[in-house]
Amino acid sequence: MFHGLHKAVHERTGISLPVIHKALSEGDDRSPKKMEAIRVAIEIIREREHGLYPILNEDPENHNTAAEPVSEYGRLDLNGDYNYWDYLKWSFLERVELIMGKVVKMSPAPNLNHQLIVRVTNRYFDQFFLGKPCGLFYAPFDVRLPIPGAKKDSTVVQPDLCVVCDLKKVDQRGCFGVPDLIVEILSPGNSRHDLDVKFKLYEKAGVKEYWIVQPAERTVLIYCLEGKNYVGLRPFTEGMEANGRLFRDFFIPVEELFRYLQAEK
Repeated sequence: MFHGLHKAVHERTGISLPVIHKALSEGDDRSPKKMEAIRVAIEIIREREHGLYPILNEDPENHNTAAEPVSEYGRLDLNGDYNYWDYLKWSFLERVELIMGKVVKMSPAPNLNHQLIVRVTNRYFDQFFLGKPCGLFYAPFDVRLPIPGAKKDSTVVQPDLCVVCDLKKVDQRGCFGVPDLIVEILSPGNSRHDLDVKFKLYEKAGVKEYWIVQPAERTVLIYCLEGKNYVGLRPFTEGMEANGRLFRDFFIPVEELFRYLQAEK
């Protein structure tokens, strides 16, 4: 919850307390005033916390306060159902995603090899999409992914890289809709998440192309959506150029992705 923020948001914005209370409890991306209240509340949280620190729990009706920690991942009910508005209220040191209403703790901060591959991948994608109408976005970047049959705003992921060609889906908070292409780079501890959980999620959401970069095997896997299912292309290994079907004139030499890898210790 946005504990202890109603009065502070009111003082900073001049928005009425009832509107602030409704915004912080329910959210509403159609109302500029409510979105401004949420934006300022998040700003105040970041100013107050500087990490895992408690802030005040304020009753918006009588402004009584009581100290309550709100930022610890472990304090969440991990069996609970959450949505994007809950996600906006969290301020964890841990990296999390929201998958079909469930909180999923991401792997620790990416290691050096992950970052080296990200740098090279971004360079090739940047060069290709320069001057083109599609947008290229890197983590941390929230993608609010609509899943058929799931509750609205119940899935928020942070792909390593994504391409969005309908830029009306992009706003100041990230992407609300399905990217055209997503790239995930495997790290120790996240292989199952990207190969299984996210594979099924992106397939169901309708992401047209899903690239999985595997540093341990020095391969790139590319899955293309045909109907409602992904069809895998042959694995791309060193000596080959990774090339999907969505952007047929885009190629990445596989050996370049892994040229700068450091030996794991």
